[in-house]
Amino acid sequence: MPKLDLESVQDLVRAADIEGFIAEGDPADEYDPEERHLFAAMAAWPSATFTKANVLPVIVEIWRKSFSLDDADLSERLEKMDGLAAQIVHFFGAHND
Repeated sequence: MPKLDLESVQDLVRAADIEGFIAEGDPADEYDPEERHLFAAMAAWPSATFTKANVLPVIVEIWRKSFSLDDADLSERLEKMDGLAAQIVHFFGAHND
């Protein structure tokens, strides 16, 4: 199973492009603060902890704080956040042991 690393988190966050910044032509590092917060929040997690139930709330909270989002704003982004959480679980969850 791959160990969580910052570069992988960056790749997954950038592919998810939750805010659509990269699609609009912004630099690839547009999400750098969020990527670093996400990596730091999960860096010490054992693989069994990587479930959508654990990962999704972390993503939601980082986005809430970084972009000053309210519940309505978050709900508009939930599908993309859920997809990002699923990708993180897919790559780093216990099923990869």
